[in-house]
Amino acid sequence: MKKEKLVRFIRRKEVLGVFLILFLVFAFYSVKLMSASPYVVNTQTLGTFKEEGQLKHAAYLKPNEIYGYMVFRDEYPISLVDRFLLTYTYSSNPPLSTGTYEVTGKVVYYVTKGSEEVTMWEGTLFDEKGKLQNGGFTVEYTLDMGELDRMTAEVSNELGMKRLNRRVIITTKVSGTGKVGGKEITRSFDHEVELIRDSGAGLYYFTDTSKTAKKTLTTTTKEEVSASVLGVTSNLDTAKVVTTVLALLMLIPLVGYVYTSRPPKDELAKIRPYIVKGAPGPVQKRVVLKTPKDLETTFELVDKPILHYIDGEDEVFAIIDDGISYEYRKPLPQGGDEAS
Repeated sequence: MKKEKLVRFIRRKEVLGVFLILFLVFAFYSVKLMSASPYVVNTQTLGTFKEEGQLKHAAYLKPNEIYGYMVFRDEYPISLVDRFLLTYTYSSNPPLSTGTYEVTGKVVYYVTKGSEEVTMWEGTLFDEKGKLQNGGFTVEYTLDMGELDRMTAEVSNELGMKRLNRRVIITTKVSGTGKVGGKEITRSFDHEVELIRDSGAGLYYFTDTSKTAKKTLTTTTKEEVSASVLGVTSNLDTAKVVTTVLALLMLIPLVGYVYTSRPPKDELAKIRPYIVKGAPGPVQKRVVLKTPKDLETTFELVDKPILHYIDGEDEVFAIIDDGISYEYRKPLPQGGDEAS
C-alpha cells in the first residue's frame, strides 16, 4: 500500500516538474564540469640566464700615411694589414660556478668544384683551453697575416694548386654549470667567427663577431581545481561524478512516467470491429482459447461475430458455432471497469 502511494505521489505533475528542473540543473553542471580541466597549471619565472661571446679585433698596419700604426675598423685593406690582434671574451650572468672553455683558430684550404667546395687541408693556428673564472674568460691571439700568406704559398706549392683558397675560422666552445633562482643548470655555448678575405673588394672583415644567448628558467606547479554545485564545494572529479549520477537519478522518474503513461497495446485491434456486446445462450460445449491470437485465428476460420460479456471476475470474448462456444477469457481490469 505504501508503495502504491509513493508511486501515485511521484506521478503527480508538480512532483514530476521538480524532477525535471533538478535534472536540467544537474545535467547543466555535469556538461559544464566535463569540459573543465581538473588542474590549473601555474608557471613561475625563476630567473633569466644570459651568456655572451664577443671577438674584438684590431689591425697592425704596414707603414702608411693614412691610418697610422694600428686601426680598429669593421673592414681592413688587405694590402696594409700586417697582423691582427684578436681578443675573445665570454661572460655569463648569473656567473656559471664551474666550467671549461676552448678557443680554436684554424685555417681551411679548399678549391671550388662547380658550386661545391672541396677541402684539401686544415691547419691549426692556435688552441686555447682553460677553466672559467667568475663565469667567464678572455683570451688574446695575434694573427700574423704575412706568416699566414707564406704558409698558404707552401701548401699551394705542395698540393700543386695555384688557385687554392683559404678560410680562417675561430671557434669557441664553453660548457659549465650554475644556478638560477635556486635551480641548477647545465649550459653549452658555441660560437664561430670567420675572417673573410674579399679579393674583389680588397678587404678583410670578420663575420658574426658577437653572439648572445638567453634562457628563461621557469617552474610549473599543478593546482587541483575545486567546484561548487548548489553551494556544496568539492574537487572537480568528485563534482563530475556526483552531478552526473544525480542527473541520471532525476531522469529515472521522468522516463518511468513516460513509459508507464503510454496506452496499453490493444491485443484485439485486428478483430475489434467485429466484437459486439452480448452473452450467448445455452451452449453444448465450451472451448477455451489461451491467447488473443487463438481468438483471431478462430474468428478467421468460423467467420462469426465475437460476443463480449462479463462472467464473474473474467472478461469473456466468445464465438458461437454449432452449439460450441470458443472463449477467450482474461481477468477484468483493475477497478472492475468493463473493457470496451
